[in-house]
Amino acid sequence: MSYRIAFPAEMDEGDWALQEAKGWLEAKIVWDGGERTVTFYDQARLMQSISDDMRRLGFFAEPGIVVLPTVTRAGIEAAVAALAERGFVDLQHP
Repeated sequence: MSYRIAFPAEMDEGDWALQEAKGWLEAKIVWDGGERTVTFYDQARLMQSISDDMRRLGFFAEPGIVVLPTVTRAGIEAAVAALAERGFVDLQHP
């Protein structure tokens, strides 16, 4: 299946190191017949975001989440390749 990952901007090694330290990145995945903005989290940052929203809002809701061991370009590309093998079925519903 043909797809592309639209990262927020051209990123160099320093930018990727910062994203890995932040623990999250939002990117758009475009494939034949669909597109979806996805937030890639590492587990620790996701848990922090959930806790923050639970305290602040009383709930956590966010569509299009992919959790990775670390938020790196290689990790994102591997996860998106695995999603592509499944026809992006996990991303097709809001």
